[in-house]
Amino acid sequence: MALFGFHILLFLYGSGSLSLLYPEFESWFYYEVAMLFGPLLFIHLQCLIQDKKTLRFIDALHLLPILIFWLGFGDVLLMEGRIRNQYLYDNFDNRLMFWNYFLAFQMLVYAIVSSVFLLIKRRVLSNERFQYALFLVVAYLFSTIFISYLTYYADGWRDFASYYLILTLLIFGIGYFLFNNPDFLKQIRKKYFSSNLSKVDMKRIKSKIEAAFIKEQPYLDGNLNIATLAEQLNEKSHHVSQTFSESISENFNDYVNKHRIEITKLRLHDAKYQNYKIEAIALESGFNNKVTFYKAFTKFTNQTPSAFRKQKKSE
Repeated sequence: MALFGFHILLFLYGSGSLSLLYPEFESWFYYEVAMLFGPLLFIHLQCLIQDKKTLRFIDALHLLPILIFWLGFGDVLLMEGRIRNQYLYDNFDNRLMFWNYFLAFQMLVYAIVSSVFLLIKRRVLSNERFQYALFLVVAYLFSTIFISYLTYYADGWRDFASYYLILTLLIFGIGYFLFNNPDFLKQIRKKYFSSNLSKVDMKRIKSKIEAAFIKEQPYLDGNLNIATLAEQLNEKSHHVSQTFSESISENFNDYVNKHRIEITKLRLHDAKYQNYKIEAIALESGFNNKVTFYKAFTKFTNQTPSAFRKQKKSE
């Protein structure tokens, strides 16, 4: 959001008379900042979905488009301000338009990759996190389509004002979501910035989780979540969440559903439940709806519940 605000200032500078009065920064930073939005979105999605906590050397590849831009346009950027201003005016079509298309293409690549990544990984996210991530991806996708359209059809820089207006409204939409879900930000803050959980404590919490799932079977409660489990364990919820991420190496939903599927399998082969419908067994095993149950069962057994039940009968 801070970068986007800076980008608006660059746009106002470059599309108004300020660039004529103070031409030193004409075309400086505008493309570079725009090329950072896609990488930041993708890395943010990795943090949300895969609990990414540190940058790796391979992440520097996200800066490759900026490097290509500097190599291809650096001679213009290094010109004296007024000379650069006149040069861009005289060579707009054969020098600047290429990089406008390059920026639109770069944004399109990140829009597609981010959309596919979220689509593939949507099952590991809670509804709240998925809605938040979806809002971000849709906003970026819409921005990409709109700026690509303007790049091809706009008559001048001022036509891009509508793009910045609409994107600003989308950002206010994200702000409205966060305002109405303050716990979402608190969870992120606690999880990544306020955790002082030692490895010893993490091991202790992991043992408590495993013992509880064996003896008390909290997963049979269809409303079970991190907060209620933490309350049962008498632990802080962000400590329990961190334990799942770093020690158990499995997200909470998968861990819970895996245990639910195991007890479902036992009941599907139990003579006491032979007159039960599969959906009824799923409900008693902690699942709230048929769709989630069937997806989880297929994921952990590679077959449908009905096929699993028939297999036992045939044996």
